[in-house]
Amino acid sequence: MARILFALPPLIGHLNPMLAVAAQLSAAGHELAWAIHTHQLGASLPDAARVFSLDAGDQVTTVVLPKVRGLESVRLFFEDYALPMAEQSLPLIEQAALSFKPDVMVVDHQMIAGSLVARKLGIAWLASITTSASILRMSPMLDDWVAGQYAGLQQRYMPSEAESARVARPDFSPWLNLVFSIEELLGTEHARVEAPYAFLGPAIGQGRREIDFPWQWLRDDCRHILVTLGTISRDRDTRFFEVIMAAIADMPNVQAVLVGPESLSVKAPANVLVRDFVPQVELLKKMHGVICHAGHNTVCETLMHNLPMIVAPIRDDQPVIARQAIDAGAALFMRHGKVSVATAKTTIHALLNTPELNHQAARLGAVLRKSSGAVGAAEHIVRIANAARA
Repeated sequence: MARILFALPPLIGHLNPMLAVAAQLSAAGHELAWAIHTHQLGASLPDAARVFSLDAGDQVTTVVLPKVRGLESVRLFFEDYALPMAEQSLPLIEQAALSFKPDVMVVDHQMIAGSLVARKLGIAWLASITTSASILRMSPMLDDWVAGQYAGLQQRYMPSEAESARVARPDFSPWLNLVFSIEELLGTEHARVEAPYAFLGPAIGQGRREIDFPWQWLRDDCRHILVTLGTISRDRDTRFFEVIMAAIADMPNVQAVLVGPESLSVKAPANVLVRDFVPQVELLKKMHGVICHAGHNTVCETLMHNLPMIVAPIRDDQPVIARQAIDAGAALFMRHGKVSVATAKTTIHALLNTPELNHQAARLGAVLRKSSGAVGAAEHIVRIANAARA
């Protein structure tokens, strides 16, 4: 049996696929441990999980949403979040690895500290990549800037390592990179970072905590829409939610489940249910369409259920994922910051009444459902662990 250490950032959307993978590995008898920020993610792990906390006193790492968008938001994401988190986490993950002595590490693509620790200690590791956008090259200027930031981080953490041993993108594993997406969504506009990839499709289902939901609220004589902006962007502001609620208020044969702050409940019309959290996978089985931020997990889960969507990207990789879904014919675009009630009504009507959207969503859904997901990821992890021990 293999000893496997997971190293993840404090983002629930990055934890969920690993919970599904971990469920497969646990069922096969492998020994698992988690290096995570327990303040944010600890409650989502199985009760008996072995955990090495990455919390550093009161300096709990959180995502600060920048006011800028596009490539500038990517730069700020590195400067204000990913790189500081790496500096803080390096000694803690190293201590976890020395204590647990894993055969293999599974490191989230954004948890660069895990990959550097694995390299320093000579541990085989795989990268977990939750979005197809992460493997695409950006602009040459931004790619060079990211490489420079990583070079500095490698020099500070491993000053005795020869400069020739440093790599431009240490966040990509030389062993294998687990991409929880399908190549059909990638498109051809951007080149990929050169690395060994396994395209697995989404890893969903097992391992997620149960969430209560009033299923009786959904009426059989209505069409149902899920409205979600993910776990990070949902509290950015409430205007978008308010516009969507106003648009749906005039649609008596439509019901919407809106995942957002409970404070919105007082403004919600009778055909909109506001919930802080929802059992998204189960809920999608009852939906006819989705309005979302183009987060990769949500896009894949939506398509797996043959559902068309409206994408309103906000930041980071979301514009790229949104464009992939639109180019694939399964999504319509909506401007997050400036959408009007009239435009929202028109777009929602098109979402629910354009057969071609459903056709293309079903086409992609068929590919996604055939993908190996968590089972395939677990098989790759065990294979790498066995190879490392041989």
